Amino acid sequence: MEKSTPIGLGLGFALIFAAIFLGGNWLTFIDIPSVLITVGGTVAALLVAYSFDELKVVIPGLQGLLKFNPPDLNQYVHLFTDLSRTARREGLLALDRRLAEVEDEFIRFGLEMAVDGIEEQEIAEMLQVRMAEEFRPMQLFAKIMNSAGTFAPSFGMIGTLIGLVQMMQNLTDPTQIGAGMAVAMLTTLYGAVLANLIFLPLANKTKVQLALLQKAREMTRVGILSIVRGDSPSMIEKRLQMLAGNQEASAKEEAPHLAKAA
Repeated sequence: MEKSTPIGLGLGFALIFAAIFLGGNWLTFIDIPSVLITVGGTVAALLVAYSFDELKVVIPGLQGLLKFNPPDLNQYVHLFTDLSRTARREGLLALDRRLAEVEDEFIRFGLEMAVDGIEEQEIAEMLQVRMAEEFRPMQLFAKIMNSAGTFAPSFGMIGTLIGLVQMMQNLTDPTQIGAGMAVAMLTTLYGAVLANLIFLPLANKTKVQLALLQKAREMTRVGILSIVRGDSPSMIEKRLQMLAGNQEASAKEEAPHLAKAA
């Protein structure tokens, strides 16, 4: 479960609201037309830039971001090293009885092809296609959030310009200029908050999570193809350790297990 994202959002809004309340009249920071211009304009721009089918990934993408569990890359190393020893001793068909232990669907998909005797090249292509399909929603969600982070400040500026034009119409009444300027600036504030506290950080977090998932899937692909080729367990272990990088070995105690205890 992703914890830093809701904590960061809550802390960010808390600090903003605290600054507003401590500064005096908080009602001056509420302006419905400014909200309509900034939020409505951002939504309208997204509808122009993306199709309805593409925008359907927003809610699942947000849910996936908050529920994301970082993969334990060291667990991948141990799993495929162990599977390669089984295949080395008893042959690829022996992996069939190990399939029930594997909880990860992507790993099971690759192992099933290996057990079925499918050629290495075809396995590699099938895994690549499966990876691309798995990554596509996250990539699209990050792209949409990044676009929203660009549109929101722009519409905030548009709202400010609209407010300034309306303010100019009241230059004959000096008492209205200050209030009009404050309202005109609210759309810029709304756009900046939406972009820099919500949309752009969500896009960045999704990219970070996607990078971790891509590394885990690449380790799976390499592990399965190495087993199919009949590489030695020690070579597979070293190869996967290089891909895993410097992840702390202790993390495997906390992360979900990829395989149930035999």
